[in-house]
Amino acid sequence: MKSVTFRVFNLTWPSSRLRAAIPQRALAEVGVRQGRDVLVIGKHGWDWDVETCGYKRIVYDVCDSHWSDRWRDEVIDYCGRADAVTCNSHVMADEIKAHTGRDAWIIPDPYEAPEGEPRINERLLWFGWHWNAQALQPWAPKLVGRDVTILIDNVDAHELAPGVRVVPWSPEAMDAEFERAGLVILPTDMRPKAKSGNRAIESIRRGVFPICGPLPAYADLGVYIGDIDRGVDWALANRGEVLKRIRAAQEYVRAEYNPARIGRLWRAMLDTL
Repeated sequence: MKSVTFRVFNLTWPSSRLRAAIPQRALAEVGVRQGRDVLVIGKHGWDWDVETCGYKRIVYDVCDSHWSDRWRDEVIDYCGRADAVTCNSHVMADEIKAHTGRDAWIIPDPYEAPEGEPRINERLLWFGWHWNAQALQPWAPKLVGRDVTILIDNVDAHELAPGVRVVPWSPEAMDAEFERAGLVILPTDMRPKAKSGNRAIESIRRGVFPICGPLPAYADLGVYIGDIDRGVDWALANRGEVLKRIRAAQEYVRAEYNPARIGRLWRAMLDTL
């Protein structure tokens, strides 16, 4: 088997953990060593010739839609140069095909958290990065009076949802806030339609039911999809059903998004190079 290196840019970024560090570990567990036969690299803002120097094959991994921002030309260029292109969802594969003409291998994000006991209470948690916090804005007035915590990398972004508890993101804070939370809220404005369901998967793994806005990647998870405020009311009025759904979702996630299974998908792709 070829040696493979996944480029890890920053372990505080979910993409570096889910699309690089965890797959690297999963492949190592089945005997694939790290080395310079294949480089798997994602993100943008780096020099192709510098980063890829010395590798025999290059896989470019796409996990964000940059088709209408300043990174568009760079992402298209990387897709064109790579020996193979991978992505995190069927919608993203369709976008890649439309914008670059390339067929992409679809490899989902693995789960990351240990599995927690299902529970529910009135404390609501939103977690993420400042660039996706804008999806909270339309729902902020409807969440007034509720116990809401925002766990975010940039605390200045709390202005998008005034009057709520804001906690700076860290791995330790993530653990503490999930222990406190009884429901997760994940609104979306649908602009990033190709995003993966990793935040809902994280919530399910930790035993907390996510109330989600519409996103294709959420469709198979058995979560609530719709209006956030109505979803919270429904969940608190149907706690037994919520616990049942969490357990079923955990069983599904345990099978479909297991790092070992995701590692096998990466290896199947790498075997074609």
